[in-house]
Amino acid sequence: MPIGRLDLNTEGLLLLTNDGELKRAMELPANGIPRTYRARAFGDISQAELETLIEGVTIDGVNYGRIDANLERRTGRNQWIEMTLTEGKNREVRRVLEHLGLKVSRLMRLSYGPFALGDLPRGQASEVRQKDLEQFRRHIATRGGWR
Repeated sequence: MPIGRLDLNTEGLLLLTNDGELKRAMELPANGIPRTYRARAFGDISQAELETLIEGVTIDGVNYGRIDANLERRTGRNQWIEMTLTEGKNREVRRVLEHLGLKVSRLMRLSYGPFALGDLPRGQASEVRQKDLEQFRRHIATRGGWR
């Protein structure tokens, strides 16, 4: 079973498990598991505008929680933006950036909780070490979530 989802036009880290309890714990917004994405977007935006997302934003009646967004680099009117969020609502990154007047042309998930894509080549898989999985489970259990 996939943990979270990636839409057709998103690439990057995809976690798979046969443990339904783990899947539920990682996807549950109340646990606050951070997901980090890198987006290439066309348009004009400043770091100050991105920082307003830290308070959350409401778009078409949908509330999106706290988003930590940072402008990584700019090339002409294209920029790379790294965003960390905890809710993982459907198409959240794309909707939020479009709300800010940007057009997303590439989107990659870099990490989900403590599990990161790193330098794993496209199309390759790697098994999470049992030790890392157990440490993650303990962290969630003792803190009542990721926080």
